[in-house]
Amino acid sequence: MNELRCNRIIQQSLKKFDLDLSGLMVLTEAATGYYVLTPIVAALAGAEEVFALTRDSRYGSVKTVSETTLSLAKGWSVDQKIDILPSRTDERIGEADIVTNLGFVRPINRELISRMKETAVIPLMFETWEFREGDIDLAECKRRGIPVLGTNEHAPELDTFSYIGPLAIKLAFELNIEVFHSNVMVVGGGIFGENTINAFKQLGANVTNVQVTEGDRLNDDCVLDEIMKSDLLVFVEYVSRKLLLGSHGQLSLEKLLQLNPSIAIVHIVGVVDGNEIERSQILHRPERIGGPGHMSVATDYLGPKPLIDLHTAGLKVGEAMARARLKGLTCEQAIRVALQSSPAQNFKRN
Repeated sequence: MNELRCNRIIQQSLKKFDLDLSGLMVLTEAATGYYVLTPIVAALAGAEEVFALTRDSRYGSVKTVSETTLSLAKGWSVDQKIDILPSRTDERIGEADIVTNLGFVRPINRELISRMKETAVIPLMFETWEFREGDIDLAECKRRGIPVLGTNEHAPELDTFSYIGPLAIKLAFELNIEVFHSNVMVVGGGIFGENTINAFKQLGANVTNVQVTEGDRLNDDCVLDEIMKSDLLVFVEYVSRKLLLGSHGQLSLEKLLQLNPSIAIVHIVGVVDGNEIERSQILHRPERIGGPGHMSVATDYLGPKPLIDLHTAGLKVGEAMARARLKGLTCEQAIRVALQSSPAQNFKRN
């Protein structure tokens, strides 16, 4: 990790989003990779105290995560503001004004919500369409009057989705796909598809696109013909919840290999049978495929900037809601304030 660059990006991001957490308590996670920076961002933004939940995982032990986080924080003189919490029953959870929805804090279930203070708020570190049932008990939050808002990643200061194309390119290079003059099929539409298509075209690839939100498109004869000619299959479908690739999906791994045994796969998002892909002889990146509703790899794989900016923006959403609640505003009033004064995003209402 280039610590000097990370510090510079954090300072730029704090200024860009005008994040000021002075007087506020924050509950977030202590994790690995660039996620180690999140509690440090909160501390550098002036938070009174930062509680960082963690647990043993395949990414690292509690001991390793704690030592790494506090060592980095010490180098930036904020280690005294960060407390590592290895237990979800820690009483200090009840002191937090802002509770992020990051991995080791989830699930934010009824039990955890019962430990939160009445004026606590929950900013989502992503857009609301990415919300997954089981991550947060929204009904219980509503009952308790705890506001929950997403972060608008389309905001000009963020523009997170413009990183999707370069992310797909990086994964393609890891598979030794030259991109230039390569045949690439992009599976998916919307902003993910558009940015991915543009990125490959700008580097000289021959790109075809398959929209899979309707019908059994991966079994169309014209699509199968294109698959036979393709060097790379890129999955960036974030809307459809239909199984696209797998034994019971639109296209089976067996048929794919029959059509084109040399094809490679990049998977960012889209419902596929990850276990089958990982067991197959098909070259693919990343090595571990995410499940339905989960990105296999996020933009932090490119570097620290997208994650720092996103989490700083999310904390800004939390700051706006928290200060409103502490002033005595209701849950709905706090939501309105945050939507007007931060990069907040509400849930769509039916």
